[in-house]
Amino acid sequence: MRRFPPSAMTSLLDDSPRYDLAESTCGDLTVADLVDAGRLADFPLGYGTSAGQVELRKLLGERLGVSADEVLVTTGAGTALFLTGLIAAGEVVVVQPGYPPMLGLAQGLAERVRTVQLRFDDGYRLDVAALRDALSPRTRLVMLATPQNPAGVAFTRDEIDAALSVMASVCPEAMLLIDENYREAAYTATPSFASLSPKVMTCGSFSKAHGAPGLRIGWLTVRDPEWYEELRRAKFTSAVACGTLDEFLALELLRRADEVLAGKRARMTAALEVVAEWISRQDGRVTWIRPDAGAFCCLRLGARVRVADFYERLGESGVSVARGEWFGDEAGTFRLGFAHEPIDRLREGLELIGAALRASSDS
Repeated sequence: MRRFPPSAMTSLLDDSPRYDLAESTCGDLTVADLVDAGRLADFPLGYGTSAGQVELRKLLGERLGVSADEVLVTTGAGTALFLTGLIAAGEVVVVQPGYPPMLGLAQGLAERVRTVQLRFDDGYRLDVAALRDALSPRTRLVMLATPQNPAGVAFTRDEIDAALSVMASVCPEAMLLIDENYREAAYTATPSFASLSPKVMTCGSFSKAHGAPGLRIGWLTVRDPEWYEELRRAKFTSAVACGTLDEFLALELLRRADEVLAGKRARMTAALEVVAEWISRQDGRVTWIRPDAGAFCCLRLGARVRVADFYERLGESGVSVARGEWFGDEAGTFRLGFAHEPIDRLREGLELIGAALRASSDS
């Protein structure tokens, strides 16, 4: 039987908690934020193209440092991951913890999957030695995310260069797929790795940093012509094309991306300071890794806190967080989404988490 992410993960979409501190987005845009609705009245709903709308690919390429012909528009970043796993014949190595469907898709499609487990104690830095140990001559694809989910830790250029170096020595035919979904949600400018090497592919979407998950538009950058053509054909076979209305709205968003991202970054920065101040008042019952990017951070329960008791009390209070085991991490860690809710509701939710921490603590 093929393996997929834990069923509890679907609650992030399907449930409506009192305080949603599990979500990884930073507030949702509306159609009116992007375009006068009157412009949509006569919009033609025909087929798009297999690669994606030309102007959309051109603007994406300019932001990512590649040409339009090296950008493939997909139905969200999840489809980008699926298509890449679909055509990668051989072993796949997935760096964990990360976006749960990345591992689930690999397990459902690949000949064999190996994982590299990063650790809270190490700040979730990329363990290149562990990566080398996981590789074999049959490895055809390595998948990782930066900024990483669920901690928002961004890998450095040196770390990615080191990963490419060990891949070149052990599995020279392999490609490195970097999930950059949270790159433009970074607190300081972070260039894409798209142009780094023909062995690098990147994926992203408008869901996380831009606040438009309902558009279901993502992309792949692929500099290797053979891989690009295989991926384009795989997309056509599975979905024909993306929605033309989605692509139109994504283009309108991209034209205003700097303005939209500046507003989102201001909201995230303010919310992050609220979290930092709250953590300082928890008497060591919880620790965290301050994120480099994203509308979330990763927290770990202290030794005094009874883990199962904490989650039970938290559920009773109506606060939702993303538990560590959903991401292939330890049970005592969880992702806290701090910019999806308005800041006053964030404060209320944090106080409820603090109450659950105290009530489930041995001292």
